[in-house]
Parts: sequence; C-alpha cells; structure tokens
Amino acid sequence: MRLNPQGCFMAYDGSTRLGLTTATVYGRKLAWIGNVIVDKNHRGKHVGQSLVRHVVSSLQKSRAKHIALYCFKEHEKFYENLGFVKDRPFLRLRRNARKAEDPKNSIDFRRRPSLSRVIAADKEAFGADRSKLIRAVLAEKAGWYLGSSRGISSTSYLMVKEYSEDCEFGPWICINPLRDDPSEMIAEALTMIRRVPVEISCLRENRMALQTLKRNGFRTIREGYRMFFGEKARIGNDSLQYALGFLDKG
Repeated sequence: MRLNPQGCFMAYDGSTRLGLTTATVYGRKLAWIGNVIVDKNHRGKHVGQSLVRHVVSSLQKSRAKHIALYCFKEHEKFYENLGFVKDRPFLRLRRNARKAEDPKNSIDFRRRPSLSRVIAADKEAFGADRSKLIRAVLAEKAGWYLGSSRGISSTSYLMVKEYSEDCEFGPWICINPLRDDPSEMIAEALTMIRRVPVEISCLRENRMALQTLKRNGFRTIREGYRMFFGEKARIGNDSLQYALGFLDKG
C-alpha cells in the first residue's frame, strides 16, 4: 500500500469485502501483480477474474511495457483464460524446521555487500529496477539480506523474510560467484534464522541452485510458472537468479 497505492484494489459486494489484488510498477519496463486473494466464502463467483481484469487495465494505463506474475500450476488455466501466457517454470521448495549445523564457511557472509551493490545486481538479474521495493522491505524490517562482493564483477546476495511461523528465502542473486559461494551462503542463512520451516522458489532450469537446495534439506512441494500478459518477454538474466523473490506479496 505504501509502495504503490494506485495498484491496490479491493472487490466489494455492498460493504462486504470479497477479495483484493496488488501490483507494483517498475518504471516503464515492467509491472508485476503480487497478490490476487479471494475470500474462501466467495470463490467461484468470478471475483478473481474481475480483480485481475481491473488491475491489468490499470497497469496498461501506466504504460508499463510488460505485465507479469508468478502463478502456481493449479491456477495456470485461470490466468491463461485472462490473456496470460506461460514463460519459465519454477519449483517451490520447503525445508522443515530443524536445527542447522554450524557452517565451515571460508567467507563471512555477515559482512554484506553495500545496498547499492545489491540493487545493481538485482536490476541486472531481474531486469527492472526494484530499488524502492528492496529499500521498503529493509526499512520496515520485513526482511534482511546477507552476501558477499569481490572487486567490481562479483556480487551475491540472499534476501530473507521472516514471518511468525515460517521463513522465505529470495531473491537469491549470484553474479560471478566462486564455486562454493552459493552453497555456503544458504548454509549461513540457515544458521541465522529461527527454527522454523523455510520456503524458496527456484527456476527449474537452474539445476545448480536446485542441487544446492536439496543438499541442504529442501524438497519440492509445488510447481508454477512465470507468466506474461499477452506475450512472453525477455528481461533480465535468468542464469543469475538462483532463486526468485516474491518481495511484492503480502
């Protein structure tokens, strides 16, 4: 609401709140739909369809070139019927709550790269400027990050969001990392969180990241797709996105 209030909408029946949707615009290049939620007592009444059509219409007026979202597999037909097309598949993984072993890392990931380095790396990987969103997450203490940087060509960072009963990792961006950096970064993050379940979303094509996560106890629980409205778009660099970041969701 604070980041992009004009992209937040709620459906009503009289004074009854039926559902909501939120979206964020990243300059003229990309707009992202982060939430589509319908109250369980009012599903099956096309409330969700109306919300998506409304927010898409609003985003088109903002003149953003592309509109995208992340969708779990069970909802792909819903969005396809509304004009979205599937792009890259991703996996949702979960690690049950357990005590992590103390890592024997060669790098101190607590000495984080500067925020400017993080924002630059995120823009290169994601393909649009999410600096306002990242700064808002950090300012509101809704999340924190760890990582490393070397010279001008290597930056890695992992964002962590902690909720009351679980935790989410992502974005996880690695630009020119050393071979063991990604594995050590995940292991370090697992020692820094409370003993709660952790979830993360990773593009299916990034096998190195998936192997790293599975070695650290993550298991696939859901599948999904990145989707674009109207036609697929090539933005960012997917090879640098070790994990997706659902920063704009509630």
